[in-house]
Amino acid sequence: MAKIFLLIAIAAIVIALAAIVIFAYLMNGKNQEIKYSQNLCVNAQPGSNAVSIAINSGISCFRDDVYLNDSSFSGFVSNVTQEGGSITGIIDYDTLGVVIRNGTCASMCNWTLEQWNTTVTKAVEEYPGIKTWEIWNEPLVPLFMSGYENGSAYDYYEMIKSAYYIIKSKQQNSTIICFGGAQIFPPSQEQLSFYAKVWSYGAAKYCDAISVHAYSLPFYNMNQQTGEGNVAQLFNYSLSQYESLTGKPIYVTETGIPSNNWTYGQNFSENNQARFLYQDVALFSSHSYVKAIYWFNLYGNTGYGADFGLLNPNLTPKQSFIEYSSLSAKNIFH
Repeated sequence: MAKIFLLIAIAAIVIALAAIVIFAYLMNGKNQEIKYSQNLCVNAQPGSNAVSIAINSGISCFRDDVYLNDSSFSGFVSNVTQEGGSITGIIDYDTLGVVIRNGTCASMCNWTLEQWNTTVTKAVEEYPGIKTWEIWNEPLVPLFMSGYENGSAYDYYEMIKSAYYIIKSKQQNSTIICFGGAQIFPPSQEQLSFYAKVWSYGAAKYCDAISVHAYSLPFYNMNQQTGEGNVAQLFNYSLSQYESLTGKPIYVTETGIPSNNWTYGQNFSENNQARFLYQDVALFSSHSYVKAIYWFNLYGNTGYGADFGLLNPNLTPKQSFIEYSSLSAKNIFH
């Protein structure tokens, strides 16, 4: 009888310890069932079978730079739309044909607003299957500045305004996303001031939504302390600033962490990537004004120095891909 009581006591201890471990894990990431209405999307590029893998797994919205007269990009658009998916097309330096080499502009560096207008017109005419358009990518990053997009808030406003009229004249029901991915981590007064100027010129009339980029590097967990608060607190703070400024729906058009260590931080791993992804979706989906979340990136590319992909370079799924496709399959839009 004593042995039976001993076994029962040991079993109770094991169960209690297991419960503590599970509770700690959940409090560090998955502490509740996510309920949301946001689209879960990915950044993706043409040239692989990754898109078909994603669509067959429940992920059907994608984002990429728009390339004119490009058979690879044209095939990418056709494949996605034929399989019932959608694309957010970024009209930017790549669309214009700007060549960036060794960190500087090497060609098509002095383009004008007139050339911008011509490029927008060609993009909409060449890709009628794209219904959501983002105006530039990260306009305050020096690497992406050239020509008329020179860091001037007024010039960026003029680009938004003219693109809006051109796109809406051909696609009345299309969605125009402005800001090109305002950086929200760490919170930046410089970024906010720039976009506040853009807004002050009257951009509200020409933007259906705005976009932000949410990278937490070098941190890999929403609960990590940064000195100004934890990652989640700073994400929420920045989001509230942009929502207060614009009152527009927000698209998180880039967010993610790598699954391998690199120069921006340590302790990145596939497990931490999957956990951060869940936390990421939980945080953004708690805000009704966030309409879509785009993980960067669909598949790995070691050329970046870090592998942000949900799929490995050989297209085998990581834990994060299984997590994301499962969450996407529960989305009310699917």
